[in-house]
Parts: sequence; C-alpha cells; structure tokens
Amino acid sequence: MKIVVCLHAPRGGAAEAAAIGGDDAQALALAFGLGAAHTVTALLAGAPADEAPLRRALAAGATRAVRLVGEDYGAADFHTVGQALGTAVKRLGADLVLTGARSDDDGLGAVPASIARHLGPGALHVACIETLATADGGVEVSVRGGGRLRRLRLPLPAVLSVVASGPGAPVLPEATAPTPAIEVLSLVDPEATVVRRRTELLGQPELPQRPTTEVTSADAFVAALER
Repeated sequence: MKIVVCLHAPRGGAAEAAAIGGDDAQALALAFGLGAAHTVTALLAGAPADEAPLRRALAAGATRAVRLVGEDYGAADFHTVGQALGTAVKRLGADLVLTGARSDDDGLGAVPASIARHLGPGALHVACIETLATADGGVEVSVRGGGRLRRLRLPLPAVLSVVASGPGAPVLPEATAPTPAIEVLSLVDPEATVVRRRTELLGQPELPQRPTTEVTSADAFVAALER
C-alpha cells in the first residue's frame, strides 16, 4: 500500500518550527505501524524554511519526503491548500492519505475534506480517527463520538484525519541509516505564471506569443497566417 502523510508547515517561534505537531506525529506513527511492507511519503506544502517536519519524517523512517511549491500556502484558504495537496497526492500515487486533524483552518479540519474532494468521487473521508489497521481490501479505523468508540472498515482510496488520543505527541523512531534528500514538487507552469503576473501588474491580458516562421512563397505566407 502507498501511504501519503500530509504534514502542516510549522508556525510560531523557533521551538515550534523545529518540532512536529502532535496530530501529525500520530499520523506518521499510525502509518509506520502498518508495517514495513507499505511505503510512506511525507508531503508538505510550504517554503524551504518549513522543511523541519519533512526532515523529522525522514529521520523517523519515511520512504520519501516531498515539499510542494507553487503558491504562498501560508496565506491560502483551505480550498486552495486542499486542491494543491490533492493534485500532489494524485501525482505521487496513494492508496491512503493521512493528515493531522488540527491545523490552521480554525480547527474545522477542512483541509483533509478538501483533499478528498479533489482526489475524486471515489475517495472517502473520515475525520479524527484514533487507531488504524489493515483489513481485507482496505483499512479498519476507530473514531470516538457521542461517548462511544466506533470501529469502521473502509475501502481504499481514503483520506483520514488523525487526532492524537493521548497526552503529548507520540515518540517517533530515529533512523540509523542516512536519510534521502527532500524532493521538490511544483504544480506551477512557469510560462503561465509569468503571463498571469504580468496581467495582474498591467491590468490587461497578455496575448500568447507565436513562434517566428520564415516563409519563402505566397502559399507558405497564407498557410502561416491561417495557423
């Protein structure tokens, strides 16, 4: 099974920037707990200064770590972040997506739901799971609500937000082997971005540029005009 764990960019002072959130750490711990037969990719949307959670995920044993670039995700709404992460997940390929439940979207847990929406109609979304295990053709999770702990068996693909059920963040392992480098994934078309930025500055659309073609006859000239 291919697992992608979406991490949140650090916020606050130097101490927070060097740490990983409790829910994110629990999401990683649940992913690793499924066994070494499954690949775990850590994904984060942010700037180079936000890479601390990705480095921690690699040190804990993640197979890959990918930083998504293309927008100022710190200032983007949950629709934009969810669309970007969903697109990145589709490019990476994933059967299961895990992410911390608590983030910067006012505690609504809206980013995981947005990821599931942009993955397509076949992706399920379940919020605030506490445990995770493999099951025939899918996974089994536990969710607390109304004073009860319920167990659900879910087909894949699925997007699950994870809540740390105990006090404090789980202790993640430390890798003994050298960790791979953090990969960078861009969803931005550079030429399209240049045109968009010029349009924003000038207040008028920029016409697409045609390549220069040399013609040597009247027929070739007419053909070039019709292209």
